[in-house]
This record gives sequence, C-alpha cells and structure tokens, in this order.
Amino acid sequence: MTATTGSSGTARPIDLEIIVCSLDDALAAYSGGATRLEVCVRLDQAGLTPPLELVEQILAHVPLRLRIMVRERAAFAISGQAELDALKRRARSFAALGVDGLVTGHTKDGQLDLEALREIVGAAPSMRFTVHHAIEETSDPLAALRALQSFPNVDCALVKGGTGTLAERVERLAAYQQVLGDRVTLVVGGNLTLEMLSTLRQTTFLGAFHLGRAVRTPEEPSGEVDRRKVRKAKALITGEGTRD
Repeated sequence: MTATTGSSGTARPIDLEIIVCSLDDALAAYSGGATRLEVCVRLDQAGLTPPLELVEQILAHVPLRLRIMVRERAAFAISGQAELDALKRRARSFAALGVDGLVTGHTKDGQLDLEALREIVGAAPSMRFTVHHAIEETSDPLAALRALQSFPNVDCALVKGGTGTLAERVERLAAYQQVLGDRVTLVVGGNLTLEMLSTLRQTTFLGAFHLGRAVRTPEEPSGEVDRRKVRKAKALITGEGTRD
C-alpha cells in the first residue's frame, strides 16, 4: 500500500475513509477501494447516529473497519443530561458489536466539551475514537487538539483546515499536525473535492482522507456513494492508476 511520511519520519499507510448511510453505500465504497467507513445518517445535518440495525447489516456484509457516528442532533452543543445519557447508551451499544471505533465531539461555551467527551469515552472504554469537526467549531482549534493528548482512546482528529484557499487550509493542517504529533492521526475531510486530492497528496504529512459528498452521485446529501468516484479518489491519494 502507498504510504506517506509522518512527522517522525516513519511511513504510514494512506487511509481513505468514506461516509456511508446505507448498506448500498457501504458496498459501493468497498468496491471502490475505501479502507475505512464512517457510518451515519442524515448527511443534511452533517451526520447523526445511525440505527444499530444498519451497523449490524454493514458489519455482516462489508469487510472493512467501521467508525460509527455518535451524535444525536445537528447542534454541536449537548442540550442536557438526557442527551448525554443517550450518547453514552449509543456508545455502549456500538462497542458491543466490536466495531473499529466511534466518532464524536461536542462544544461548550466555545470550547471542546472535554467533560462530555470523557463521559462518552468512559462509556465505551474498549473503543478507539475519532473527534470530529467540533474541533474547528471552537474558538481555538489548536487548544482543542492539544486537549486530545489527555485521551488515550482518541486516535483520530477529523478536521478540514478551516476556510479559505487550499493553500491556506494546508498551512493550518500543518500546524494542526505539529500539535498532534504522531499518536493522533489527522484525518482531513470537509468541503473536499476530488480535484483537491492530488494537491493534498503532495503534502506528505497527510495520511488519512475523509470523503462524503465528493464521492456521491449527485454530490449532495441525498446522493448515493459512487464506486467510480471512490476509485478515482483512491487513485488520486495513492498516485496509482485507475481501472473500472
């Protein structure tokens, strides 16, 4: 497998994570060459917790690692104890299935909600966790990333590099990676297009890419994962040729 180089100089395999909302999505992503899936529903709300039955279906039919979204509503702030309790129940249920990990992250008063994260992680201590775009919804993303170092179960941080040109985003991503070091993998996703991938591949510290709408037809929340677009994305980030 093609590898990229981490900040310590060690080679890392390149991961292509695809957002899937159905079994058909998952099968298409697998066929196209995805290496990991993020399972959620309601892409129009940036991804919410999927039904347990959907996760069981995908586990039974698709031999890929699964990260499951644990997020009850579109807002990044948790509304109260009842929602936090629901998130913890969901985390425990998915952990019992033996998935690769969970995806979560919330904000409170403009900061990463570390107390909620601690409780959710504590509800599923056997799981690895991705903390998602809540990081860049805070007033200080670098501080949020530093805080993740105190969570041994958190091994991925999903970010998009903020706004602006691709060059500006790459510059922020480099700063993010410097804060994270090599223990937590920087997963790049959000507002990515296929056209950006070959440029991003040249940024050698990037080792994990996360795609949603860019690999759907049509390229909107209601679209379905298109295996040809997944295959093209894989070729762009690995530098390998495509074959349909």
